[in-house]
Amino acid sequence: MDQKARRAAVAKAFRARKVALRKGHWRLPGDDVVWYVDLRSDGPAPSAALRFEIGAWPSALGPEPDGGAVDCALLADVPLEEEPAAATDAIVDRLSALGTVDALAAARRAGELADAHVDQDLRELMGE
Repeated sequence: MDQKARRAAVAKAFRARKVALRKGHWRLPGDDVVWYVDLRSDGPAPSAALRFEIGAWPSALGPEPDGGAVDCALLADVPLEEEPAAATDAIVDRLSALGTVDALAAARRAGELADAHVDQDLRELMGE
């Protein structure tokens, strides 16, 4: 499946899960953490690998950023697996489960999102 078809499959899966766009970025609101998801490519070639760029923004840090995942307090990349619809469902399920700062902090303590970039304000909020 080429990049264009994978992108279309991801968009269709997000729409099927009723995930809305905000200023061109997929937005998953939680109780006090909003997740942004953008789809990024490793290059322009039709066969280039795709990845989800995910960002978490806790409401305690103020108004949500306009730039999507890249402007969030937590930023990480998650590779897009071979089956785009299943990968999209998996990322929506996982991020939906991390809708609070406490859930996010517990996941980080368990080793999830260990390679994520986390700013100091969010680290303090999570007690890291």
